[in-house]
Amino acid sequence: MATHGIILFLTVLVPLISAQCNYRTATPYFKRSVYEFSLKLVERINVETESHFVASALSPWTLLSAISLGAADETLQEIRDVLQLHPHKCFNNLYFDLVNEITQRPSNPSASMLERSSTMYFDGTLNIKQSFLEDVSKVGICDAAIVSFLDTVETAAIINNFVRGVTNEAIDEIVTSSDLEGVVTVMIDALYFKGAWKIPFPYEETESSAFYDDKGQQIGDVSLMFVSGSFNVTTVPQIRAQVLELPYGDNSRFAMLIFLPDSDVSVTTMVDLMKSISISSVYTLFKENQFSTVDVQIPRFKITSDINNLKELLIDMGLKTIFNPDRANFPGISEYQLYLSNFIQKADVEVTEDGTVAAAGTAAMFESRMLPQQFVANKPFLFMIVDRVVHVPIFTGAYSKPSIF
Repeated sequence: MATHGIILFLTVLVPLISAQCNYRTATPYFKRSVYEFSLKLVERINVETESHFVASALSPWTLLSAISLGAADETLQEIRDVLQLHPHKCFNNLYFDLVNEITQRPSNPSASMLERSSTMYFDGTLNIKQSFLEDVSKVGICDAAIVSFLDTVETAAIINNFVRGVTNEAIDEIVTSSDLEGVVTVMIDALYFKGAWKIPFPYEETESSAFYDDKGQQIGDVSLMFVSGSFNVTTVPQIRAQVLELPYGDNSRFAMLIFLPDSDVSVTTMVDLMKSISISSVYTLFKENQFSTVDVQIPRFKITSDINNLKELLIDMGLKTIFNPDRANFPGISEYQLYLSNFIQKADVEVTEDGTVAAAGTAAMFESRMLPQQFVANKPFLFMIVDRVVHVPIFTGAYSKPSIF
């Protein structure tokens, strides 16, 4: 009788789970998973770079999700725990669909350009299972390539040429031949983003101005851009900061959120507090406050980050076995004892005055008898380039080391 009862329970439960697995139910789990993983990674990068970097946690999240398709036992459980993957495959497949939706090439690349290259490189001697290659191809969130790591010069050239093409030559070299010595697998992620503001900053308004630390001491000079327009801006008491939204492009799928800490609050302190909010909660505040006429001043800047210790950061986050040659378990990928040798990311972001001409008149649609609100980012701040539909961060960075650009 007990056996029949269990069988009946399972036959009822499985259809119920399938019925609940849809974009509406999967999206909140996906947003929380990517955001919390991003915060944990950003916390570590922020400390090591003294709050001056750009990175994408979405990409390693995606690559690790893909490699989980071939993982088992402790290795799989660690990936699930750190990435907060759903216990049911149906939801995870929808996660892949959501990643593809976010990172698909925009209809107007001149307005906002997001270039992403994600590839797993395996040595040809590993006899990678065809079923794994088919699974990776099916979900469509990264490529898998077979190369010969015996010829490190040739393999480095293959990888670098591919990355160079995807990023419009913004990232010239992501690996050297010496990086590949003794390696049999490499996961590469190359990112490049350049967006045109929906409301551009007039070039003639840019001027050299002082930049201060979180204690109010001048630490250098920057080219401070200025624009007055109608923007989403709000105060978020939980993180002790103001948040401003600067949309990109005609369709405004992407936007930059600038998190400006209150007086005497460091970027590090603010990042530590950000686990108490979400991107969706920020947009809820935007909706409540509605648009405001704001005088915005932010530095013109360019940041390129070479995060060559991503492996160590992921280990610190709890992904220990995937890098351990004795404990890693990927039976779905190969019959050989396989482990992840390295994890590299290069990211590039450039912020200038440029914007889309068609949207330049938006600021004139709103008038106020009161003086405009001021948002002056002349001290360290955090920024996120986010998807405004799904509410997940694509790039996250911090600016704290002033220079004239």
